[in-house]
Amino acid sequence: MTPEYENFRTLFLKTGNNLRFSTPCNLTNDETIYLWYHHNVSLVQPSARTVVKVQMRKANSLLFFFGGQFLGVFDNAEHAQSTITHGVTLDLSQFLPNQQYLFEILSVPLGIDNFNIGPGSFGYKGIVGDIFLDEQSLSGRVWEHQKGLVGETRQIYTEQGSKSVEWNSGWTMAINKSITWFQTHFDLDHLARKDLNANPVLLDALGLNRGHAFINGNDIGPYWLIQGQLLQPTPRYYHIPSDWLISENNLLTVFDDMGVPSPGSVGLVQRVIIS
Repeated sequence: MTPEYENFRTLFLKTGNNLRFSTPCNLTNDETIYLWYHHNVSLVQPSARTVVKVQMRKANSLLFFFGGQFLGVFDNAEHAQSTITHGVTLDLSQFLPNQQYLFEILSVPLGIDNFNIGPGSFGYKGIVGDIFLDEQSLSGRVWEHQKGLVGETRQIYTEQGSKSVEWNSGWTMAINKSITWFQTHFDLDHLARKDLNANPVLLDALGLNRGHAFINGNDIGPYWLIQGQLLQPTPRYYHIPSDWLISENNLLTVFDDMGVPSPGSVGLVQRVIIS
């Protein structure tokens, strides 16, 4: 499959909730893993080395945006039911002093801890304490929250929902751009075997980074191409149930929060069983 993509840069939809920090499970009702935090701030002295410190749960990722620009990310992959305070340095030197800018944080959980048995053993993610911008506490202020992504709300991973947004055919311009959706169609005429139950089809996610993939409106689930010891991504292949596929014009939709380095490398593989 040689995909010809279209792309859509996701934005956030403002909600009417003015809340202090709240964890994703309190706001999303487990309908999505993504949670936005929004707050307007002004800078006294913009700096190329502005330190943001956040108290968050472990096994969580935070993406930082300022004035609509993606400026940095912090990942913690430790699976433990505890919090961590971490600082990330952002370059805010391009912004003007004493002007209001929208400061946005996208929380992406990297798994739920379930070392024990029972619902009380699950540790949810997100920001759980203070956040500082160059030692200035922002946690006592009013923050706006939004659960999920525009693409999730409009279900743009379906044929009908994809018509609700304007896709950009110049998809190469969206390479390595954070929070971006990609979409393409594909046929199955190149497969070696027609019996997909005996010879399953997998999505080869080589070229992606981290996000969610959908086939014909069905959520394959999250993917994350972590580089292994041999400098190869693992895991790379994701099973596609045979009843999700049709012979022609299948819809593949990908949302990547970190930015896709090589969407043209994504393809299908078939596990051929030889008896």
